[in-house]
Amino acid sequence: MNLFPYQVDGARWLSSQPQALLGDVMGLGKSAQAIAACDLVNAADILVVCPANLRINWSREFERFSTVNRPVTIITNSKTQLPPSGVSIVSYDLLVSSEALRAAYRGRKHDVLILDEAHYLKERTAKRTKAIYGHGKNPGIMHSATHTWRLSGTPMPNNPSELYTHLKSMGQEARNYWDFVAEYCDGFESNFGFKITGAKQAAIPKLRSVLGRVMLRRRKEDVALQLPKITFQEVTVPKGHVDLDPWFYENWRLLGEADVGIPLFLEQLAKQDQTLRASLLAIRDGHHFNSGDALRLIESYSKSTSTLRRWIGLAKLNACLDIIEEELATGAIDKLVIFAMHQQVIELTRVRLRKYNCVTLFGGTPVGKRQSNIDRFQNDPKTRVFIGQVVAAGVGITLTSAAEVCFLESSWVPADNAQAAMRVHRVGQKRPVRCRFFVCADTVDEQVMRVVAQKSRDITKILD
Repeated sequence: MNLFPYQVDGARWLSSQPQALLGDVMGLGKSAQAIAACDLVNAADILVVCPANLRINWSREFERFSTVNRPVTIITNSKTQLPPSGVSIVSYDLLVSSEALRAAYRGRKHDVLILDEAHYLKERTAKRTKAIYGHGKNPGIMHSATHTWRLSGTPMPNNPSELYTHLKSMGQEARNYWDFVAEYCDGFESNFGFKITGAKQAAIPKLRSVLGRVMLRRRKEDVALQLPKITFQEVTVPKGHVDLDPWFYENWRLLGEADVGIPLFLEQLAKQDQTLRASLLAIRDGHHFNSGDALRLIESYSKSTSTLRRWIGLAKLNACLDIIEEELATGAIDKLVIFAMHQQVIELTRVRLRKYNCVTLFGGTPVGKRQSNIDRFQNDPKTRVFIGQVVAAGVGITLTSAAEVCFLESSWVPADNAQAAMRVHRVGQKRPVRCRFFVCADTVDEQVMRVVAQKSRDITKILD
């Protein structure tokens, strides 16, 4: 997959830095740049540390962007066999919980260590920070790497003190934490010690100069001329537990009591998934789907697989919302439009994100409330999330106060998704728009979304 010119520049810059922080704002493709930089330094042994829900997506990103054929291993538990070389992907939480795994990584030489969402390491006393950066005379995993590249669109979510661990680990800060805080942070003495309230304005130029030695950060407006007006991406997340009560109670009760009905119901879902996957895999032109035939097959299965589709939507929901909530909490996203297909998914999303003053629009939304919800989202800065059903909220409305769109579920009719995306990408939108399709790993969702997202992209290009 081709990179944008600014991404090529970012990859070249990373490849020249043994210690670096790529701080591009969200949506500019930091993972693609890091992978390209791995290729540029001919890295044979790469360790990626990331949040657990992003492990599978990192595996897919190496497939998409790397020009080098390396084996990719996702480390799911402390007993997973570490590969002799290639790409190893592990979560922060697993590293913290397994001393054996930490010791194994400290004991081998990595060409590149990639720390995704590096703001996870902002607390100097946190176990994961100590595991990666070391503490006292105890070396961390980074000390076994030739290159350590940190990726974060929000490297300083709250105040300059959160940069200390990164600058210290990169050799840019020799003092202790409190001396660093005294120079760069404002605050006051409380009953619980010094309370940091923000940055010392007079010290900002010096801190920017220090950061400039090790950080590359671009905003969307810096590279807007290189970006298309709307882009489509896929984010692959692991499937999680689905509570069959209450969402599927009627389905499994028709098959018998819980000990019989539930296993039979799950078996039926698995068979449906496998059948559709096999049918789609049979429609291949070389290594690619024959997209026209695949789309016709997908649409033909649309009604008969409605229960499976609802189950997949719920199975990936928590992983999707973990990612989205982190982005909203850190300010990486100011406003967000979310689309889904099923009311249960919409309602659970609303409950999970209620602190961001969500508004919703689906088939059951009263007519009088629809426009007021749209107006709140458009005009109220505190109303940060709009959750809509793809068809009900996909036409005739304007949501240009956001430039980020997430499809937790998509319609299997690509034109529906294209119309929904154009609620944000329309007259009055002054920023590039990014649409992400969240994909549930190890289900037919992977094959379906690949086809549907591509067709939705094509339709949007034609209608734009």
